[in-house]
Amino acid sequence: FQGGEGAFSHSCARRHFAAFGGQTEYVGFDAFRPMLESVRDGANDYAVLPIENTIAGSINESYDLLSELDLHIVGEEEHAVVHCLIGLPGSEPSKLGRIYSHPVALLQCRRFLATLHECHAETFGDTALAVRKIKEDGDPAQGAIASEEAAELYGLPILRKGVQDEELNLTRMVIVAPQTRAVDPRVPCKISLVFATRHQRGALARCIAVLAEHDLNLVKLESRPEPKSPWQYRFYLDFDGNLADLPVQEALSQLEQETSSLRVLGCYPSKARRPSE
Repeated sequence: FQGGEGAFSHSCARRHFAAFGGQTEYVGFDAFRPMLESVRDGANDYAVLPIENTIAGSINESYDLLSELDLHIVGEEEHAVVHCLIGLPGSEPSKLGRIYSHPVALLQCRRFLATLHECHAETFGDTALAVRKIKEDGDPAQGAIASEEAAELYGLPILRKGVQDEELNLTRMVIVAPQTRAVDPRVPCKISLVFATRHQRGALARCIAVLAEHDLNLVKLESRPEPKSPWQYRFYLDFDGNLADLPVQEALSQLEQETSSLRVLGCYPSKARRPSE
């Protein structure tokens, strides 16, 4: 996972692999790339990768790395994020001069941070490690935004709980592995693809129409620029289904004919449920 012990990704990893009990070792990384490369190279079995948030939106770096590295999505989790303002004993929010946290966390707490006059928000590599930093520095004018678990881990008080802009703040995280994994057809599943279209009128519309023709429910569509081809794009698409289903197999066969490149990123049990379901 990315971050230190007590990070949101660490909490998500512990929940996802709870059935393995004490057999699981959790390893923190400073950044997404070395984390994913450790899985690709066999040093670790799985990685937990945040991919989108209900407030901050899609995490573009995660999408780009999934396209670049030959890895597969084998699961997902929906993690409720509750940001807490953490400080040293005796600190008060109004007396803080600097607050550290991950840039995405700071983005999700903009309204609260705007109420702290003469207080500077500074990006840090990880939420939990930001808590460790303020504890080691021992400066009562410093604070951090992180999880309740991180406050407990480092023995620091929570000055304000739930400082995110929206009360409902969910992060979708995918479980990444070197190999694909078959899923029981009785389990509700999701399939993730990355593809590029030919430079033709209506090319993307025809790809989307393929799913409708096979009665498959489109869940998400995301575009990202091709790094070495200016003004060209690749698309990430999620839809409900299982690779073992005949309509899915037929749709993928037809999509291969409509696209210039296509890769299945994964077929996995769906955990992120939409309100209509």
